[in-house]
Amino acid sequence: MNYKYRNSELDTSSLQPKSGIRPERPGISGLGGWLILIQIGLWVTLVLLIADMSQVNVIMDPARWEVGRGVDPQIYAEMIRPLLWFGFVSSTILLMIVIVNLILLYKRKRQFPLMMMVMYLMNVIISIVTWILIARNEIPREQHVLDATPAFQLIVRSILTCCIFIPYFLKSVRVKNTFVK
Repeated sequence: MNYKYRNSELDTSSLQPKSGIRPERPGISGLGGWLILIQIGLWVTLVLLIADMSQVNVIMDPARWEVGRGVDPQIYAEMIRPLLWFGFVSSTILLMIVIVNLILLYKRKRQFPLMMMVMYLMNVIISIVTWILIARNEIPREQHVLDATPAFQLIVRSILTCCIFIPYFLKSVRVKNTFVK
């Protein structure tokens, strides 16, 4: 029983990426399947973020909160304005990430799955910080205009999205075959 191990006759150089392109694995590829939902989600997110950003002057107007909703100017200055600024900055960051992700998606770049995971995790972090900013404020009940319940529901939705799509991006053959550049 003298087995000799010899080098495989398989040419391994053909499996190595050439010019930064990952070799395609057997199986499906392309922007179909679950990636259609990802595309729809990115486009809807882009439209919603642009719509939110276009309303920033209206939302940040102190008169809207003080006169329209009867909020004390001190409560607006100490609690609501920092929350609104956090929302504006986080929406701006997410808008940039969504635009980058759309470019990476349609160019089929290798960085796309990682950037999508970053976006999903950023959504979780932003929703947690938003919930904390709303929940920590002690506003008198008659002036309470901020409810922490929708923010908490956003946390749950963001975590569920991460639990579904991050494993998809890590395990999917379609993703590995599509984003090779």
